[in-house]
Amino acid sequence: MSDASAAPRKAVLRGMAFIAVSGLLFTLLNTIMRQMTYELDPLQVQFLRYLMGIVVMLPFMLRGGILSWMPHDLRGEIWRGLVHTLGLMLWFLALPHVAMADMTAMGFTGPIFIMAGAVLFLGEPMIRARWIAAGIGFIGVLIVVAPGLSGDGGYWNLVMLSSTPLFAASFLITKALTRHDKPEVIVAWQSIMVTLFTLPFAVAVWTWPTAEQWGWFVLTGILAGC
Repeated sequence: MSDASAAPRKAVLRGMAFIAVSGLLFTLLNTIMRQMTYELDPLQVQFLRYLMGIVVMLPFMLRGGILSWMPHDLRGEIWRGLVHTLGLMLWFLALPHVAMADMTAMGFTGPIFIMAGAVLFLGEPMIRARWIAAGIGFIGVLIVVAPGLSGDGGYWNLVMLSSTPLFAASFLITKALTRHDKPEVIVAWQSIMVTLFTLPFAVAVWTWPTAEQWGWFVLTGILAGC
C-alpha cells in the first residue's frame, strides 16, 4: 500500500478512535451527572457542571489572551446558549427519573432531528439511504422506550425526549458558528452562556456541595472539555 493511499485510511481510523473515546467520556460524564442529581437539585447540577467547564478552560483562555477568545458572532453564541440551556433544563430535570438504557436510546433520536434541520435550514443534501437508516434507528428507540411510557416514568421519558430537538437545534447553530469561530472558542462560550442563563435557577435551589461533590464537578469539567 502506498503512502498516498495509507494516509486517508489512517485519518479515518484516527477519527473513529476519537469518536470511540469521546463516547466513553460522555458515558462517564452522564453517569456522574446522574449520581449528582440524586444528591443535589438538577438545576444546580446543570449550573455547576458548566461553571466547572469555564474553570477548567480559564488557564488556556488567560494564556492566549481574553481577546483571542472573543467570538466573531456573539449573537449566534447567545442564541446557541439559550437553546442549549432550554434543552439542558429538560434533560437534567428528567435525568434522575429515567433509566440509563432509556436515556441512551433516546439520545439516538438526535441525529434524526439534526439531519432534518440540516436539510431545512442549512440546505445540505441528504441521500435516501440515510433517511432509511434514521427511520430504522427511530423504530429501535421506540422498541426500547415505548414499554416504559406509563405512569411517572413515562412522563419523564417524554420530558427527556423533548430535549432532543433543542439539542439538535444547538448543534445546527454550532455548525453555522464554525464558519467564523474556532472550536475551542465555541466550546468556551457554550459554558459561559449556559452558566449565565442557569445561574438564577441554581441560586433559587442552592445547597452548598460537599468537598467530594466539588471534586466530582471538577472532573465533569475536565471530561466535558476533553
